[in-house]
Amino acid sequence: MSVLRTARRLALLSGVIAAMGTAPAMGQSKYESPPSLSSKQSLPPTLRQSPYHAIVGSVQNDGFHNTYQMKTQAGEYPVTGTELLRVRVKEAEVAAKLAEIRGSDQLLKSAGRTVTKPLKTGKDLITAPGATVKRTFKGVGRLFGRVGASMNATDPSRESMIGSLTGASEAKRRLAYKMGVDPYTQFPPLSDQLSRLAGASAWGGTATGVGLAFVSGGAGLAISVGGTSESLRSLLRDKSAAELEKIGRKLLSVMGIPTSTINAFYLNQFLTPTDKAIIVQALRGLGGVQNRAVFVASASQASTQPQAFALRWRIEMTSAYNAKIAPVTAFVTLGGVPMVRTANAVVGLFSIDYLPWTRKFASMVKSANSDKQAVTGPAPIEFWITGRASRKTASNLKKSGWRLFEKVGPRLGG
Repeated sequence: MSVLRTARRLALLSGVIAAMGTAPAMGQSKYESPPSLSSKQSLPPTLRQSPYHAIVGSVQNDGFHNTYQMKTQAGEYPVTGTELLRVRVKEAEVAAKLAEIRGSDQLLKSAGRTVTKPLKTGKDLITAPGATVKRTFKGVGRLFGRVGASMNATDPSRESMIGSLTGASEAKRRLAYKMGVDPYTQFPPLSDQLSRLAGASAWGGTATGVGLAFVSGGAGLAISVGGTSESLRSLLRDKSAAELEKIGRKLLSVMGIPTSTINAFYLNQFLTPTDKAIIVQALRGLGGVQNRAVFVASASQASTQPQAFALRWRIEMTSAYNAKIAPVTAFVTLGGVPMVRTANAVVGLFSIDYLPWTRKFASMVKSANSDKQAVTGPAPIEFWITGRASRKTASNLKKSGWRLFEKVGPRLGG
C-alpha cells in the first residue's frame, strides 16, 4: 500500500511539473506593467535640473505618460507628460524672476514705461483734450465690447468684469506675451506672479514692459501651428478669453461643428483659453479636412489638465504632420481614439513618453483593428509617438500590422 501511495504521489507530481512547463514562466506575463523610472533615464539634462527647478524622486509611468516631481523655489509640483514639463520648466524660471520684482521703481528701471491703461485722463486731458477724448472713446468702445463678450461667454477661465474694467486682465496678457508664457497658465507660482504684477500695473503702480532678455530662451510661447504661431500669440495678447471664445465659436460653426459639441468644448474647465484657441486655429489651418467634429468632441471630454494639454499637443502634431509629412484628409475614430486619414494610411499621433504593452493599450489596438475594416478599409495604421515603446509593444504592433514611429518630435519640428 505504501509503495502504491508513493507511486500515485510521484505521478501527481509529474503532472504538476508538466503543467508548469506549459504555463508562462514568472516574469513572462502576456502584458507589461507601467515601470518606475529615473529622471536620468527619462530626460535630457536641461529638463532634469536648472537654477530654477530640479526633478526629484522616481518617475512614474502610467502606461503612456511619465509623471515628474518638479521642485521649484515656490514648492514641489507634479507634472504629467514630458511636453508639459518643457512648458513648466520655462514657467518656473519666469515665476522666479518675477518674484524678485518687489516694487514699481525696480520694474520702471527695467522697462522704462508702463502698460497703456484702458482710459487715459489727468495731464493728457488738460494738455491735449481733443486727442485724449478721441482715445478715451475708443478705449471705452473696446472696454464695453470686452465686458459684453464676458457676459455672454461660457468658458470657466474667462476674465471677470472687474478685471476687464480695471485693465488687470489686459496687463496680465501683455506681461505674459513679453515673457513668452501662457497668460492662462495653470501653474500656480507663475499665475500668482502674473496676477500680482498685472494688478499693480492696472492701478498705475507698476510697469510690465520688461525686456525680452529678462528670461533666457527667447520670448515665444510654445505653439507649433504652422505659420499661424505669431498671429496666434498676438491674438492671445490682444483678446480676452471671452473674445477668444466668441471668435472660436464662429470659426467652429463655419467648420460644421454641431452647436452642442461647441458648447461642451467651451464649457470644459480643463482646457485653458489658450488650449482652446490653439485647437481652433490648428483645425482651421487644416483647410477642408473632413470630420473635424471628431477631434473637438474628444477634446471636450478631457477630464484632467494633463489630458487636456496632451490633446492640444496632438492637434499641434497633426498640424505639423499635415504641413511637413503628408496632407491630412479626414479625422476618423478607431478603438474610441481619434486618428487621421491620409491618401495612403491611417495615422495616430500621440505625445507618449513610454509605451509598455499594457492590457489597456492592447485592448485599444485590438478594438482599433476591429473598427479599421469598416471605417478605413485596408489602409495601414501608422503610430507616431514622441517617446519610445517597449520591445514587446514594438513586436506586438508589428504583428498587428501597425507601423511604429518613435521619437518623432524632430521630424515634426518639435
